[in-house]
Amino acid sequence: MTRRDWLVATAVQLYALGLSRARLSAQLTTDFTTLALAALRTKLRSGEISPAAVVDAYLARIESVDSDVHAFVTLTANLARKRAEQLTASRPEDRGQLFGLPIAHKDLFETAGIRTTAGSKLFEYHVPAHDATLVARLSAAGAIVLGKTNLHELGGGVSTINPFFGTTRNPIDTNRIAGGSSGGSAAAVAARLAIAATGTDTGGSVRIPAAFCGCVGFKPTFGLLSTAGVLGASPTFDHAGFLTRRVADLLPLLAAAMGVDAADAGTVPAISLEEGAAGSLRGVRIGTPRALFFADLDPDVGHAMEATLARLSRAGAVVRDVDVPVDQTTMGDVFDPIAVAEIHQTYERDWLERPALFSDSFAAFFKEPLPTTLELAAAYRHRARFQAELARVFDNVDVLATPTVPIIAPLIAGPIDGVLILRNTWPFNAAHAPALSLPCGPADRLPVGLQLVARPFDDARLLGIGALVEEAVR
Repeated sequence: MTRRDWLVATAVQLYALGLSRARLSAQLTTDFTTLALAALRTKLRSGEISPAAVVDAYLARIESVDSDVHAFVTLTANLARKRAEQLTASRPEDRGQLFGLPIAHKDLFETAGIRTTAGSKLFEYHVPAHDATLVARLSAAGAIVLGKTNLHELGGGVSTINPFFGTTRNPIDTNRIAGGSSGGSAAAVAARLAIAATGTDTGGSVRIPAAFCGCVGFKPTFGLLSTAGVLGASPTFDHAGFLTRRVADLLPLLAAAMGVDAADAGTVPAISLEEGAAGSLRGVRIGTPRALFFADLDPDVGHAMEATLARLSRAGAVVRDVDVPVDQTTMGDVFDPIAVAEIHQTYERDWLERPALFSDSFAAFFKEPLPTTLELAAAYRHRARFQAELARVFDNVDVLATPTVPIIAPLIAGPIDGVLILRNTWPFNAAHAPALSLPCGPADRLPVGLQLVARPFDDARLLGIGALVEEAVR
């Protein structure tokens, strides 16, 4: 049988099953990895394309691209294909809002029957019996897991240069870091190896790699997404989040994943996502905290930010400078003592009993003195004061706008200034506020991220404004 004969025979068989010849032609010629999430979702739900065809397209691209990027630690190709078959056989009324969408999970989220390493030798052979709550909710809504993405060791860094599972490279320039700790997730989304991915964010670990790789990263209000089943280390600051290509892509993911979880006492009821911004930026109040957040910017970041703010002003937004209560000493007062104490509590016994399972850089953390009880109590007081002062800033603005990261992605060879990379993101973990990073730089240069922040539980407004800003800066 010739190739033409085979194609004709296949077309006839599919036509007999109710699939038109035009639809078959589209499936044979379309690269489904180029479709936006909304378009892909519509085509899957209508039956125009099948989950199996989409999974095969993404797996083929992973095979072609990921040897250079190394976004994935574990690929679950067989499980993904089996899941696609199950979804196809399901009744239309049983198909969830994420039906057939191929996603990736940061390897900090436990996945039943699938190795979950946390980027650490501690968990190299860890195969959980249960899914993390977020994983379970997304799967229940019809998402298909393509695999687990690489991260910085135990989520404790900003580069995803991992000494045990390899370095994830920036898909825009593979000589540069992807950022961290959710570097594999950001690289997978930016390189079209998944339509979306989960991430975690303790001090910026969703937004930083989103900025470096040129995709969208969102850390919602603390408690909106469960962290049960996440191998995290700092419960005061740990947030779950998502990485996507567009701001609108976040909405179905959040709708499927939000809600109270009995396994996570910090979770809160889901909020409405239909109360976002109106159809225009006119009158939207955007505050720019110039002190600290705009200091020492890479020239490309500075130019991109000023051009973006000028565009937003021309679109009718009211852009004005504001004071945010953060300076060079705030991180040491508000964030460091709590994070250090919680990481010690989580992993110090493992380090004492099995030090060889930690990298030298992570082991150095345990050699630093623990904060005293008085220092820790003072840190909680400083954090409460900081949250109250920041809340007052939002009495006069709808969102804050800052560079997500002051610099473009550093070279893997270095130097890499982790404190500088974290400088603009960590305050909003301490504030428990929703924060969004979206691309704002020129298309012909390395990505630059714009960070938008709103008061806690104003997630819908933030995403609505974010979608309008995204259109204005494209």
